[in-house]
Amino acid sequence: MKYFIMIILLSLSLPALAQEIKDIIRDPIVSRRCKNLLKERKEKIQVKQRLHSLLLRNGELQKKLKPTQKITKIRLDLNKVQISNNLRLSTIKVKAMEETIVRRGCPGITL
Repeated sequence: MKYFIMIILLSLSLPALAQEIKDIIRDPIVSRRCKNLLKERKEKIQVKQRLHSLLLRNGELQKKLKPTQKITKIRLDLNKVQISNNLRLSTIKVKAMEETIVRRGCPGITL
């Protein structure tokens, strides 16, 4: 009989304990901070994708150049180097942002 009463008491207190844990995890400040971090990460990924498409377009333009267009070739080469550098920097920023999100402990993150 004692065990039966203890089981009933435990079963009644477990949902309250589970609710407290959910409240701790879903703290509004943590949620806002995590949403902001995820939003910034999404924006950085979009910039990275745009840079990648620009790099591809630059390569296609270089292939279509005529041998007489030397100045345009030089400009496209310079442009390719600048885009490549920005793409590498953007990749590093995204990776750092993901590490920050993981370190801050945002619940339910899928990267």
